[in-house]
Amino acid sequence: MDEVKVLEIRFVGDGRSLRAFVDIQFGELIIREFRITHKPGQKMAVSPPITTWKDPATGQIKYKGIVTFPPEKKQAIDLAILHAYREEEEKRNVREPQI
Repeated sequence: MDEVKVLEIRFVGDGRSLRAFVDIQFGELIIREFRITHKPGQKMAVSPPITTWKDPATGQIKYKGIVTFPPEKKQAIDLAILHAYREEEEKRNVREPQI
């Protein structure tokens, strides 16, 4: 199985469930814009990149995944992303003065 390398984590302070965007390298492929979300009372989740559009008939915003992975590869990607996110979050917390 190809190794998952986290290239960049961009923290988001939206005040809601979105925590960060993450870019990874999976083998020779670079995939951008994974999302890390964390809703109160739930586990942190990783979502692959999506595209959005407005349905012309209903006016509703629609979402569709850009890439799909087999379950075992998706799990490896999720674990690598969450591990890197937690490590980076710890570094950020250590650098920020505690009040």
